[in-house]
Amino acid sequence: MMSSLNEAMGMSIILPAAQCDLDLDAGQKGIVGGAVFLGTMFSSYFWGYLADTKGRQVVLKYALFGTSFFGAMSCLASGFVSLLILRFLTGVCVAAPASTVYAYLGEFTTPSRRSQMLSFASVWGGVGIVYVSLVGWWILSYDWVIPIGGSYEFKPWRLLFILNTLPGFLNGIAFCFCPESPKFLLSQGRSEEALEVLRMIYQLNHRSSPGGTYNVTKLRLDPEDATARDNRGKPGSGGLWRSIKDQTIPILKLPFLFYFIICCVHNIGAFAIYGGLGLWFPDIMNQIYSQGSNATELKVCDILQATKPIVTEFDNLCNDEVQFETFLYTMVLGIFGAGYALITSAILGRFNQKVMMVFNCIVAGVCGIALQFIANSYTVAILFCLQIVFAGYCVMLVNANVVEIFPTNVRAMAVALTNMVGRLSCFVASAVIGLLMLQNCPITFYMLSALLFLCAALTFLLPKK
Repeated sequence: MMSSLNEAMGMSIILPAAQCDLDLDAGQKGIVGGAVFLGTMFSSYFWGYLADTKGRQVVLKYALFGTSFFGAMSCLASGFVSLLILRFLTGVCVAAPASTVYAYLGEFTTPSRRSQMLSFASVWGGVGIVYVSLVGWWILSYDWVIPIGGSYEFKPWRLLFILNTLPGFLNGIAFCFCPESPKFLLSQGRSEEALEVLRMIYQLNHRSSPGGTYNVTKLRLDPEDATARDNRGKPGSGGLWRSIKDQTIPILKLPFLFYFIICCVHNIGAFAIYGGLGLWFPDIMNQIYSQGSNATELKVCDILQATKPIVTEFDNLCNDEVQFETFLYTMVLGIFGAGYALITSAILGRFNQKVMMVFNCIVAGVCGIALQFIANSYTVAILFCLQIVFAGYCVMLVNANVVEIFPTNVRAMAVALTNMVGRLSCFVASAVIGLLMLQNCPITFYMLSALLFLCAALTFLLPKK
């Protein structure tokens, strides 16, 4: 989770420092910033298929190494085209850990604790945001230059690509020593391997009493998973495309199709706020604070519609003051996110995760409406953070619901597809939110809040587990 956030949010720190060296205009920066999301969208379906047919652990391991390789290679980019290609390939690889991790971790936990464990893990998404802001703040404070060859210069912003992807590389090494999901192994008919994994987990959990014996000698699938396995064709029958089709069709049948659509709508709302509005958050706050004392007398929409277009405002990001604001508010957003995830994780076991989804959507929607009536800049910053964090936390809750709703043999595919739809929403929102705010700022916030209220209402249609 931290690795995927590092690759997505790290670009908001790197682009301001790299735009002059790479001669990037505002449009090119927007495209490069969204390249990771594009790569993720194009590959999510493929990774979901591999995770459901080849295994969660092997996919996570190789995808993390691929993410680290292309992420680090991005430091060699010499212009717009090369950077775009490398960031797209990074997005292709990071799509697997961004979604498959939910299925992997969820299958190691009991249903009663699953949401809580996923919530604890999601704390590291916020840690990732804090990581890229602090490391960026530290590295970009230097101005050294290492000439390589005739025209290539290695500068601090290039080093950030390597440091941002370092957690993913270490994570890939760690996955070399992690077992495959026992639920996946059992769904593939590999009962003895699944039992061996469970024995190993039992020994790890009972190290204080090494003499204990794992008494389970036989495993059985849940009825729905057993039925799904019986209905699945033999491995390799009909070729690759037939296999992919067989892996997808169960998701598109009732009642799973109905639940799949609801989860997609949830992710559209969550990603539109978390990724789309979150991308513009540092720049919006920079505009507010650039008003000085006037910021305490003007509402956020008054300031945004009275300034130059946001899409051209990125041209000023080479300015040191703007870079400082980017670091500061990105870090604050990460702290808010990690803190909220940690607090919620401690209490999630006492509340139904669907209740938490409704609560998060409503709070985020109310914050979006309240932004229309607040003039104090500090209060505006807090409301923005709350809206983005509460909406972003819904991504984890949606994925936890998908893990519960869908059978093991299509679970990773369902998670990947719902996240693919969400990232499409994120890419579209990041491209149009700035322009919409200039045309009619209040309506933009009201529309986003209405989408969140719709998500809250749809939550009641999800099945009870």
